[in-house]
Amino acid sequence: MRQHLFSHLDDLRPVALLKRAHHEAQAILTAHLVMKTDVVEHDDDYTVTAELPGFDKDAITVKYVDDWLTLSADQGSDGHQRDDDGRVLRRERQINTLTRRFYFKNVVSQQIQAHYHDGLLTVTLPKKVTDDAGKIDVQ
Repeated sequence: MRQHLFSHLDDLRPVALLKRAHHEAQAILTAHLVMKTDVVEHDDDYTVTAELPGFDKDAITVKYVDDWLTLSADQGSDGHQRDDDGRVLRRERQINTLTRRFYFKNVVSQQIQAHYHDGLLTVTLPKKVTDDAGKIDVQ
């Protein structure tokens, strides 16, 4: 029991906290820089288009939970790309996971569609019809 109580103390040390905060801040900043995203509102839906060049379709996750749209893309490291001698010459693409979140209210979650083609992810979120849709203004 005592060992279990103290097993998480390493996570509370200042260095560990700073490393974790740095990693999380870097992931958020990198996602904003790399996953460039356009959000457009139409009369009957929202369209979100995100640039994800080099990602496989299977590595992309789209979720809509509690009015939040979450776009995630996971890219493994390029550990297999080496020169003829097996030495890594240069590695600049070390991004593992990109995540962006957007808030949308009054969306029909069962009708959300996502398409990925040529490095662009397009998500269409249909709006719920409001009660005023059939209302006629009296002049």
